[in-house]
This record gives sequence, structure tokens and C-alpha cells, in this order.
Amino acid sequence: MSAAHLNTLPSYISINEAGKRLGLPPLHLQDLIRVGTLKAARIKGETVVEEEKVDEIATKPHKEDLEEYKQFAHLKETPIWSSEAARKYGVSQSTISRWARAGYISRLESDGYRVYLNEQDVAYCIEIYKERGGQGKRVFNADGTPYKTKAELEEIK
Repeated sequence: MSAAHLNTLPSYISINEAGKRLGLPPLHLQDLIRVGTLKAARIKGETVVEEEKVDEIATKPHKEDLEEYKQFAHLKETPIWSSEAARKYGVSQSTISRWARAGYISRLESDGYRVYLNEQDVAYCIEIYKERGGQGKRVFNADGTPYKTKAELEEIK
């Protein structure tokens, strides 16, 4: 059997190395693993992720590069909990919690009672949600960038 017919095994890197390459904190990487964006394994007690997938994510445009995200730079790393965010931005707490579970909103810390979210991510998600028309529509791609329909993508070309 020739080498071309053999499947190559994926290579793995530590979650810390993945965080360095992607510029993401460990909690955000755990969110990406939980929702299936990154595949992880445990080797000798250490969490590792597929290097190829990390490199793929690293080369794609990130939500942090979008003007829609940059407009909320003044809120960067400002902690807000989901109930407070729901009241402040007029969106249900379950929607905000769902976005956090999906990894669109990064978690900053937890005091054992509340999970504090990055308010910049919250404000960005609310902006995109309201712009896209809200409930019942797909709003985000898996990486947190705004979802575009095929028709919208054709308009861009």
C-alpha cells in the first residue's frame, strides 16, 4: 500500500499552546471544546487539541477584527453576569447563557455563585442579534462571526 493511501494521524498540541496561538484564555478554549469547534483528548492527564484545527481557526478572520466588535472596545474585559446583561441589553437571560455556552461570549471568572462574562462580547452579540432580526434566525457562525446566508455571500462577490 502506498503512502498516499494511508490516513495520517492528527497531531495534538497542549491547550496552553493552542491558547497562545489563538490568543484566547483557557476558559474560552474550554467553551470551544464543549461546543465541538475544537476536538480534544486527554493524554497523560493533559488536555490536548488537534493542531490542524487550531491552525485553521488561527487563519480565519476573527470577530475581534470586525468593526462591529471594535466599537465596544471600551467594554473589553468588563465583567457582567448574565442576569445583569439581560436587564441592561433587553435580551433574555437564556439567550445570553446560550451564547456563552456556545463560546460567542467569553467567561472571565466565577465566584462560585455567578459566572462573569466579558461585556464587550455581550454588547457585540446583542448588536449582531438586533441587526439580523432577532429570534428564530441563525445569528452566528461557530466562531462567533455574523452568519451570512448564501444570498448575502453572493452579494459580497
